[in-house]
Parts: sequence; structure tokens; C-alpha cells
Amino acid sequence: MDYVKVLVKYFKNNEWNYEETYGSLEWLDTITPKPTKEHLEILYDDLLKEEMRMERNQLLKDSDYTVLPDFPTANKQAWIDYRQELRDFPSVWSVGVPCHGGTINPHHPLNHNKTIPISL
Repeated sequence: MDYVKVLVKYFKNNEWNYEETYGSLEWLDTITPKPTKEHLEILYDDLLKEEMRMERNQLLKDSDYTVLPDFPTANKQAWIDYRQELRDFPSVWSVGVPCHGGTINPHHPLNHNKTIPISL
């Protein structure tokens, strides 16, 4: 769990010091109460889901041209299937499930042995 990543994203306007563990989190903000470890873990999961969706959206944008009617390709259906896998990806992925080398990764049409590394 990357506490710093969560603290910077969600608590950047609060005052705090952090070293390596939740126990080392020194909460200096007198207005907002110190978030619990459980709350930070929930926010971390949300952050990972957000990052996964952003990366998936970029992969969809990067392949938009492949489904245009005038794009010359012999494997149009493979691109359509790949883009559907990308759209479905958030519903089959969950935090803690490894993306790399897993069976839930979308398979790139140019190389069916290559899964798209959604890096989380």
C-alpha cells in the first residue's frame, strides 16, 4: 500500500509527516481528523481503480483509428474484440488481482500472445 500516494492525492492540503508505515504518520492538521488506516486503504483501492480506468481509456483512444471504416486491416474483428475487452476490463478486474500475465488482460490484435500491460 502506497500511503504517500494516497496522502498526496486526497490530503495534499492537510499538514502531515510520514516515514514508512501508518504508525509513523504524524497528523499535524488540527481541523481534519487523522484518517484511519482502513480509510486510507479504501482510498488506495479507489485510486488504483481510477488509474486503471485512465490507462484503459488511453488504450481505447490509441486504437480508435483501427475501427474506422476506411482503415485497411485484415483483422478488423480482432480489433473490435480487443476494444470490447478493454471496455469490459473494469468489470473483471479488482484491486489485488495481478494484471501482468493474467488471463483477464486484453490481448493485443497484432500479437495474440501479448497481453496489454495495465500497470497497477
